[in-house]
Amino acid sequence: MAVSTLKTAVGQFFGLVLGAVAVKLLAVLAGPAGVGLYSILRHLQQMLSSVASIGGQNAVVQGLSSHQGISKRQFFISSFYVFFVASLLLSIGVFIFADFIAAWIFEGEHTSAIRWLIIPIVLGALLFFFRGVLTAEMEFGALSIVTMLTGLGAALVALPVGLAYARGNSNVMVLLLAGGPLLGLIAAFFYVRRIGYFKDVKSVSPTGATRAAIVRFLRVALPSLLSLFLTLGSVLIVRSYIVRYYGLEGAGQFDAAWSISAMYLALFLTSLQSYLLPELSKVNDGRDLHFALAKAFHFSLLIALPLIGCLVVMKPLIVSILFSREFLPSLDVLRWVLVGDFVRVLGWVISTALVARADMRGFAMAEALWSLIFMSVSLFLLPYGLEWVGFAYFVSYVFYLVFLASRLRLHHGLVLKKRKLLYWLAGFLIASLIAWLCWDDRELYSWHFILILPALVFSFLIMGADERIFAQHLMNRLRLRLSGLSGRR
Repeated sequence: MAVSTLKTAVGQFFGLVLGAVAVKLLAVLAGPAGVGLYSILRHLQQMLSSVASIGGQNAVVQGLSSHQGISKRQFFISSFYVFFVASLLLSIGVFIFADFIAAWIFEGEHTSAIRWLIIPIVLGALLFFFRGVLTAEMEFGALSIVTMLTGLGAALVALPVGLAYARGNSNVMVLLLAGGPLLGLIAAFFYVRRIGYFKDVKSVSPTGATRAAIVRFLRVALPSLLSLFLTLGSVLIVRSYIVRYYGLEGAGQFDAAWSISAMYLALFLTSLQSYLLPELSKVNDGRDLHFALAKAFHFSLLIALPLIGCLVVMKPLIVSILFSREFLPSLDVLRWVLVGDFVRVLGWVISTALVARADMRGFAMAEALWSLIFMSVSLFLLPYGLEWVGFAYFVSYVFYLVFLASRLRLHHGLVLKKRKLLYWLAGFLIASLIAWLCWDDRELYSWHFILILPALVFSFLIMGADERIFAQHLMNRLRLRLSGLSGRR
């Protein structure tokens, strides 16, 4: 699990660094208002790409991982054509209803940008599909390269986009959204073809699709689509209300906090899920499932607490580096979001287990609960300040975790050991204490780094003896590689 997660995380890391470079250039050239416009267009593109892909890549991963031979090929072809048809229909819909979307989100402005958004929507949907295939085949090295190229594509177009926006061309923001997926999509296609798919025209003929395979795909995909639509839709509604109350500048401040959370969680949780979802999908025995889930929970806790502790302490510096000092007001939102992320980590592990067991009803109900609570609390408290959106994020993930744990126990008979739960509770208290001690700080002070020590000590203490040996082995390998590189220089 550690090795597979690390392989994917390397690509996620470099992809995020390149993506952060793109956002940094945009923040400097376009300011909070430009970042606000970009964030809403990006969120709209992500939501519609998820709709075009019928819920993202999870259904592809689950389906390909749980089938073999001819049925696997049929599932691949069937799901590909579902993606293709859905993308075509959605593109027509966006073109027709662009005026309505612009009136709802931007009060009638940026209609042409929404029409141009069709291009990154289709590119994003196809990228979801190919990433799903590579994840199911456990091609983690290929996934890393695809992720890096996606970040590189965004970084290459960020400078001209920022300069063009500064001169009054707002439609050019769509180019930034299309530049990222394009390079990643090209690379993903070649990797998928190399492992045996898309060898020739005959291998992807529509005659290879079957009704049974389409039904199997939709059985997992439609609940995922519903949950994604509710989740992304609720956040989009909150973003639109932020624009009404605080303008595009307020939307930019919110996006800074939201993006920092999304960046490091993508680095960690997405990498973990790339291993966990296909692995859990292959497990049939309840004892093996319990063991795999406990292992994933333990591993996520080991990494999450020091990671979140570092981010809590260094959040003023991180905001200044990734964006600019103009975005420091986003810390009011971020301080709540980071505490909520610790709760989210355990929920993510449980929700992945539900998807792997094809319990899409439970998964969709959990996502719907989160969306309802987040949107309701946000809209109720937004008039009192932007920071309360962060509070809504934290509260909604508490309810999300409670529901998922109950679902896992009542419908699957799986309960984490009390010792594991006590570990998590102790970690949550440590993360909350660190956040409280530097709650209102706008600068990074040297004494803050002392606050990270309890998180590191706690993670070390809950390690098993074999895990400590493995961690030491990884550190020694890294040290040897670094010394080898310095020797070559």
